Amino acid sequence: MARVIAGCTLMVLSATGLSAATPVGRTVQDANKQITISVPATWHVQSPAGNVALKATAPTTDHGLPDTVDVVVHGLPPGVNNAQSCINEAEWVTQHFGHINFTTSSTGPVTVGGQSAYSHTYTWKASTGESRWSYQVCIVQRGTGFVLTGTTGNSPGLAARTAIIRQIINSVRIVAKPQVQPPANPTKPTAPGGG
Repeated sequence: MARVIAGCTLMVLSATGLSAATPVGRTVQDANKQITISVPATWHVQSPAGNVALKATAPTTDHGLPDTVDVVVHGLPPGVNNAQSCINEAEWVTQHFGHINFTTSSTGPVTVGGQSAYSHTYTWKASTGESRWSYQVCIVQRGTGFVLTGTTGNSPGLAARTAIIRQIINSVRIVAKPQVQPPANPTKPTAPGGG
């Protein structure tokens, strides 16, 4: 059975122009050392400041916007204490702050990275007019919400691209917060002219 599934996956990847030679295998960590995910070697990864802990972007193609996976790490407001209430909050933020009108395909409990989570799969239109597909999951741990959102074009080849996005999201590992480090030695201000 496993060979049949592997063979079908290879056929889907080949038919869509994706290659099994670009596995999700390069592990990256955010700047605050809170989480890791594994991405294909060709993807660009950033750990920007603010709520987005990691942003992974596929190479640009001729077929529109690139595929992305964003990881947001945020303290949870009162009353948001489990994965389902966290995804409800993420949906509200997506709709009201992101100004995205989405159509829900599915929601429900899932296991992501070996942890209980809640998912929301939806389609929407980008400002460019391109139809997009997103898979969003929320994990709650120690009063913190970890929201992972993978997005790709809602177009031919969707199954292969979503398989990669789901694989990236499922690779998430939440690691212990680092020990508080002593502040670095302050540098002395210099006088004008370097003196």
